[in-house]
Amino acid sequence: MAKEDFTSDFTLTIFSSQHVEVQMLEDNRNAVVSGKWTEKSAGGCHLYDKAYEQKSDKFTWITNPRFHLKLETNQQSRVKITLSRPEKAWKKQIGMNLVGCMIGFYVYPANNEPSKEVLLNREGHKFVPWNEQSEEMYLDGHPDGYMIMCATYEPQKLGPFILSLSTDVDF
Repeated sequence: MAKEDFTSDFTLTIFSSQHVEVQMLEDNRNAVVSGKWTEKSAGGCHLYDKAYEQKSDKFTWITNPRFHLKLETNQQSRVKITLSRPEKAWKKQIGMNLVGCMIGFYVYPANNEPSKEVLLNREGHKFVPWNEQSEEMYLDGHPDGYMIMCATYEPQKLGPFILSLSTDVDF
């Protein structure tokens, strides 16, 4: 859609030289949300936390956008998280600062403030210079759920992003 926050009915037409089978995804097991890093929410990666920075005005990591995930089970379940951004909206910034514009995300229990000690993907969290980062994790049904924090590598990299989740259980 050309306009933000606008919804409408649509028809999806697929042309293919091969047989195609299309199945609608279950809403309670798949979600896509739009977000935006703004001047107030573009905090950069974990290196902009009090564990690494000396000046309190540089403790910007915790200002990044966060999303709450609550699985409807107490069993361990597969969760695929994908963070992406529209290429056109980011092209100029990436050209000026490829490393600073890298994207990544953190996952931690919702009853905690973000810190390197509570990150569930601390061994595997990666920042990538391309426009999509995906990771599959196995999470249990933590009673408070989980937080997913989306970040750019450096603070003040502003622009839109999309967070997609897919699980094998309802959430």
